[in-house]
Amino acid sequence: MNPAALAEKVRAAAVEVLADRGLDSTVLPETVILRRPRNPAHGDFATTLPLQLGDRVGVPAPQLARWLAGALTEGDEIDSAEAAGPGFVNLHLTKAARAGVVADIEAAGRGYAARPHVPGAWQEVDPDLRKRRIWDNPVFTVQYAHARICRVVENSVKFGMDPAGADLGLMTHEREDTVIRVLGEFDEIAADRVARYLERLADALHRWYDTPECRILPKGDEEVAAVHLARLRLSCAVRQVLANGLETLGVSAPERM
Repeated sequence: MNPAALAEKVRAAAVEVLADRGLDSTVLPETVILRRPRNPAHGDFATTLPLQLGDRVGVPAPQLARWLAGALTEGDEIDSAEAAGPGFVNLHLTKAARAGVVADIEAAGRGYAARPHVPGAWQEVDPDLRKRRIWDNPVFTVQYAHARICRVVENSVKFGMDPAGADLGLMTHEREDTVIRVLGEFDEIAADRVARYLERLADALHRWYDTPECRILPKGDEEVAAVHLARLRLSCAVRQVLANGLETLGVSAPERM
């Protein structure tokens, strides 16, 4: 589920909450602002809408947050909603809703979250460091992530793997959740933050790739399992976003390093 669709869902729930209690729903803003909490434990998204509306409708913001959280838990895409602080609502999406970003990436391909070219990426990195293949070099880290996942996709052909339509819900490891979470942020990132974003995505990819329990391809005589196909599908989405981001920065996306 993309943020715009979720924001509309939150607004519709707020209209219902206010109308059911005889309160003025015309005070609602046309667009509901959602933010991603820094701590994943606080949800996939959060809104301060109750805090904005409390005084306008004459209801304490924490109470309004509880009403809104209750209304939002009735949908299919939201796993849970909780009132927090002085008037926040934290939203936890279902696995299917979080994984919807993969389908969006597949559908749009090179056009996913397309942006104008951003010159001067990583100019703060020492020129000598940029030439070195070490983890301290952020350019290498991102390019290597792209090359690494390209190699995985290339090797998957040997196993006759077709990830189309694979069930992403089969992936349960927290590092897989992290990759999906970071993927979902790409279309929200400001153009001048793309380089920093790619560093975070590359880090998430490397951590996932290096986790034995999350092996993407079968090992030895192991048969291809449905979870392997799910991981390969996620890998293809990561490859696409890395390529799109590097293209935005005018930096090459090598398939081998």
